[in-house]
Amino acid sequence: MKYSFPAVFEKDKQDPKLINVTFPDLMGVVTFGEGMKEARFMAKDVLISMLEFDYVKNTKPTSLEKTKLNFPNKFVELVEVEK
Repeated sequence: MKYSFPAVFEKDKQDPKLINVTFPDLMGVVTFGEGMKEARFMAKDVLISMLEFDYVKNTKPTSLEKTKLNFPNKFVELVEVEK
């Protein structure tokens, strides 16, 4: 089964090499990476981890478009994983 959740990616205020990732629909699910490539990898990794604990399975994600409206000055994209 495929799971897709919108994630917000933003540069760390103290270390601009780091990209922080938050999942607005999944309270407390955060990660980061050094650069976008690693941040995307870590976002998928944390989402897979949350699936292992059934944290994500019953959560209905907000649409990408609505999430972008809620975070107008941030970079938002879907993170997709299969389990």
